[in-house]
Amino acid sequence: MTVIWLSRASRKLKPSPFSFLLTQSISDPLSLISKVNPKLSEVSHKPTTIHPKISETKFSFSNNRWLGDVHSAKKFYRSNLNAYFFGICTSSGSLEGANNGGKQRDNEKQLSWIDLYLPKSVRPYAHLARLDKPIGTWLLAWPCMWSITLATSPGHLPDFKMMLLFGCGSFLLRGAGCTVNDLLDRDIDTKVERTRLRPVASGLLTPFQGLSFLGFQLFLGLGILLQLNNYSRVLGASSLLLVFSYPLMKRLTFWPQAFLGLTFNWGALLGWTAVHGSLDPAIVLPLYSAGVLWTLVYDTIYAHQP
Repeated sequence: MTVIWLSRASRKLKPSPFSFLLTQSISDPLSLISKVNPKLSEVSHKPTTIHPKISETKFSFSNNRWLGDVHSAKKFYRSNLNAYFFGICTSSGSLEGANNGGKQRDNEKQLSWIDLYLPKSVRPYAHLARLDKPIGTWLLAWPCMWSITLATSPGHLPDFKMMLLFGCGSFLLRGAGCTVNDLLDRDIDTKVERTRLRPVASGLLTPFQGLSFLGFQLFLGLGILLQLNNYSRVLGASSLLLVFSYPLMKRLTFWPQAFLGLTFNWGALLGWTAVHGSLDPAIVLPLYSAGVLWTLVYDTIYAHQP
């Protein structure tokens, strides 16, 4: 049995008049729609045409959660009924989530587009690279784009080919960093609620498979790095020292955010050298330092979130 959360519960959410409806098992979705909003059921004289794709799907709701397998979930996500219930859930919240502080139970898994659309054999690797959480890629790419933009001659637009290369490199390096992190922390991740279902910690992937995937990502990253000038190749390769050491800093210091800042903002140095072939400390060091401080702020906020 797979459980899919329809909304992100919050500690501050309170039950609404719709909550009691969503906590019941739905044997007749049309009747529920007519109870919540009679006008919606009057839109069509043939109720079965409102959501034909789930007419033969076995499903139920329990405490704002969808119960069923992934195949039936796909049908549900493509149906009009999903859009309607999504609107209810986001406005009313989760009754159980409000009562337990928005935390998931041990037997619940939050599905993403990876689980719904990618082949089964590929899913663990996609989760390992955090493809469904692109914010890490953006945080790596932004310092690169800032630096490339600063390096551009006045009156000209930034080199879009260079920005595309750095965007792809950020995507690959972020995935490689997550892979390194999960390989080094696999014994710890099994003891933490938030991380115990990660592919390596849960056993979906073996450490050897994780290492092989890491090698594949680094190989693709090397292909991008070789398209830059020699100075940038050396500077870019040196960032791997930070990428591989950052996961260990959680064991050695109370300031892992500082090392994350040094790692994630390396592109502030690399973007300039990719354009000019050398470093200008008066320009890139203030940018790099500002990026590190920026990382300290957002990662500290992230660390304090439940």
